[in-house]
Amino acid sequence: MRDHQAGETPLFGSLSETVSAISANLQHQPRYAALMLVTAVFASAFSYLAAHLSGGANAPAMQTAGLILVVSLIGLLPVLVKSSEHFGLAVLGASVARLLLAMFAAFILTEVGGLANKPVWLGVIAGAGLTLIVETTAVIMILSSIERKKAGMTGAESSTTC
Repeated sequence: MRDHQAGETPLFGSLSETVSAISANLQHQPRYAALMLVTAVFASAFSYLAAHLSGGANAPAMQTAGLILVVSLIGLLPVLVKSSEHFGLAVLGASVARLLLAMFAAFILTEVGGLANKPVWLGVIAGAGLTLIVETTAVIMILSSIERKKAGMTGAESSTTC
């Protein structure tokens, strides 16, 4: 068993390394939140365009765009996670929740609300798909950056490198 130096804990290493790791993990949150807000607006507009061009009247297209705007805000929930180890899982959970909520709301709009199927479903798929693509790309970049910072602090190679 190794003796620990002053300021070092068996699980976390030195206290300064732990503080550096925590501050590095929190740097991505404001950028991720801003990106998800912008994505929500663009996905809503894309959803409106897809619903409108697929033959839908203005009302179904507007309701589909509003639906995508609201469910895209679920993408902000991972910002509340303070640990980089759980950030990827939080994004995955938020993504699944957003897609399920969007499908449920589209079902309600078409079956209960009586809106035309094609414009609503195409709009939901377009908006949710755009959000998913942007979110996935951003998360891969953020997690890669965190991994590189961790590898740089410990002097070890990244677990994603060959």
